Amino acid sequence: LEDEDLLTYGDSSEHGGKVYWAYNHRYIRSSHNLAIGIARKIARGIRPRKWVVKLNQGFSGKGNASIDLQHIQRRFAECQVGDLEEATFRLAKLIEKELATNLKCEDPKMTWLDTPGQVGFRTQIQRLGVIAEVFIEGEVPTSPSIQAVVEANDVCIVSTHEQVLAGQVYSGCRNPCNPAYRASIMEAGLKVGKFLAAHGVRGHFSVDFLASKQPESGSWDVYAVEVNLRQGGTTHPQATMALLCGGSICSDGLFRTNDGELRCYVATDCHYSENLNGCTEKILVDALECTSSNPEARRIRWNKADRIGVVFHLFKFISTGRIGFTAIGRTVEESQTLFTETVKFLDSFRGC
Repeated sequence: LEDEDLLTYGDSSEHGGKVYWAYNHRYIRSSHNLAIGIARKIARGIRPRKWVVKLNQGFSGKGNASIDLQHIQRRFAECQVGDLEEATFRLAKLIEKELATNLKCEDPKMTWLDTPGQVGFRTQIQRLGVIAEVFIEGEVPTSPSIQAVVEANDVCIVSTHEQVLAGQVYSGCRNPCNPAYRASIMEAGLKVGKFLAAHGVRGHFSVDFLASKQPESGSWDVYAVEVNLRQGGTTHPQATMALLCGGSICSDGLFRTNDGELRCYVATDCHYSENLNGCTEKILVDALECTSSNPEARRIRWNKADRIGVVFHLFKFISTGRIGFTAIGRTVEESQTLFTETVKFLDSFRGC
């Protein structure tokens, strides 16, 4: 294993005797070892515009951060390297200083050092482990994903998505993903699932990808960047559609009802509208029921007969202005139209 010497188990004595699940596994657990790992890659000629630094546990991408090391990489490329091991060690010391001062966390509340009421990124590295990846760039970058389930030795692809991200933080999804690479990520997802099954993994997992369109050829380069051994942000909207519409995904990656009709969705779990501040579940539901005086509500509310419309969730946060919803339609375009109309309805919401 590359960088085997950088991996260590967790030490509960560093955190008041508290034991975290990740302590039983070997990860990079210090900014020093992280800097050495990055320095080794730079010394071998891997010099991207940015690096992504990921904690081993960070739901919705909030455990991610990024850092620009171009100035250090240029200096290293321009200098005369004699002893490569010594030069890499000096490079790592510079990178470690950069991590402490210039790392940009996706979670706006996260800082490098601990603050009152907030555990810092450096401490989280010790607790959870961390990796660094090249930040992939290109024309029209997208973030597709597959969701699957392992049962015994059988792997079933449940759905494909285009993830909607704010930076690196998940905010919603569109189903299905782009047909230009749908088959390839489904194939890759099956390979990952079979590997996991062979190692005893059971249940839900997902694989996140980055897709980059090449400007000259128009082809797509697809990179697998993350495996999540759990249900995630895309699980709820898919389960909602399957429950209300009946049916399953077909070999082409499209969801069809039991009578053969296509269904797609666009979903979010973090729509915010000032007009919802102080609102209650009953007020919103009553407004959706008032279709005679509210044509916008009539267009978006769930139609049980046609199995088309919008389903709301995360009502417990509505008083803070936040709500989630899944817009289900017969095509991606119809789903997006329902989603857009729902945003307009919520942003102009005045009750019933």
